[in-house]
Amino acid sequence: MEQHKTFFPVVKKLIVLVAAMMWLIFPMKVISQSLLWKISGNGMASPSYLYGTIHLKDQRVFEWRDSVYIRLNRCQAFAGEIDLSLSNMMKAAALFLLPEGQTLHDRFSSEEYELVRSAVKSCSGYDLAMFDKVKPVALIAICFGQNGMQHMEATVDELLYQKAVDNEKKVIGIETVEEQVAMMDKIPDNYVVEFFENLGEQQEEFDKLIRCYRKADLDSIFILMQHEESGTLLDDELIRARNYRMAERIIPLIARQSTFIAIGSGHLPGSEGVLALLRKEGYLVEPERIVW
Repeated sequence: MEQHKTFFPVVKKLIVLVAAMMWLIFPMKVISQSLLWKISGNGMASPSYLYGTIHLKDQRVFEWRDSVYIRLNRCQAFAGEIDLSLSNMMKAAALFLLPEGQTLHDRFSSEEYELVRSAVKSCSGYDLAMFDKVKPVALIAICFGQNGMQHMEATVDELLYQKAVDNEKKVIGIETVEEQVAMMDKIPDNYVVEFFENLGEQQEEFDKLIRCYRKADLDSIFILMQHEESGTLLDDELIRARNYRMAERIIPLIARQSTFIAIGSGHLPGSEGVLALLRKEGYLVEPERIVW
């Protein structure tokens, strides 16, 4: 239980960083320059909205929150990648622990452990020993969430979730915690080591990503990611397969009620992105203007 308490502050950060991590790993084709989309047609009584998030607390990525909140307030329900309720996060905390009897020393060589220990301390101030029983991929969240100059009180996803709760919207998780953790488990330990080996470069790429996101410039994000390499299996499991799953689950939601959908922006573009998949089902998907 004590391990759960120590790790819990990191869990929500990790869960909502999934798509941001995927942006840095996997290139994808882009179809437009917007973060906010209106979904209508196919007999819908009222439109729904789809917003591409970036899972950070950096103030620069949500300066247009008022425009987004207006669309959220028009909807009856809110759907995030997962339900960010306390009970769900407690479940995630348990799922991100290593098997009984295993520690990070069993997952890294002595050299790798020292490299990761030094990098985690440098970027977060935390001692790696605090997280000795958590899965290696969870360590990325510790440093990832430290990026950004001006921090909001929560990530974009958390702010939207809390706004929906405060306004008594019906809250829905498109995916389950179990599904997301199972997906994260497919990221190999050597990726974690490479991430910390190149921490300086990651920061530079991350800053570029934030600048592109602030301009809703998905084309530039695509170009930025061109040099990144990804394995076919991971690309299929972490991006393409999830796009199909999300689109399949979004369709009955927007048929039942107007829904504000918030998912990582990396899932929007491409011929097999969520936007294209909704259009293939006959929905009218149009970019909305957001101002700040």
